[in-house]
Amino acid sequence: MAPRVFVAIRFIVFGVGGFLLMLGAWVFFLDRITSSYDRSIWPILLAPMTLVGAVLMLYGVGEWGRWAYLAVFLSIPLSMFLWFLPFYPQEKLAGVLAPAVVVVAAFLLTKRYYSRRNAQPAR
Repeated sequence: MAPRVFVAIRFIVFGVGGFLLMLGAWVFFLDRITSSYDRSIWPILLAPMTLVGAVLMLYGVGEWGRWAYLAVFLSIPLSMFLWFLPFYPQEKLAGVLAPAVVVVAAFLLTKRYYSRRNAQPAR
């Protein structure tokens, strides 16, 4: 019972906390580059905060040491840049759908990478 409680607490604290840190930093960054109001946090601090959030998520979901999964987590905020393309549809469903498709594609590619890597014979 204790290991399951630890896994649940680790997921909530590090997984969800890392996600909120990463997403919050990215929202502040997007606000900074799209707003004329110039009193928000210094943008150079937001990149390390995003990376720290992604690393916390990596630990929170139990994939520590599988660094390629950082691509999955970092694809979440990077795919939000699609919202600023002039031809991007502005409906609510499309706004959520594009980052979700990018994350699923990054996850499938990363999972395939690790399955091929584990299938190779040891040298």
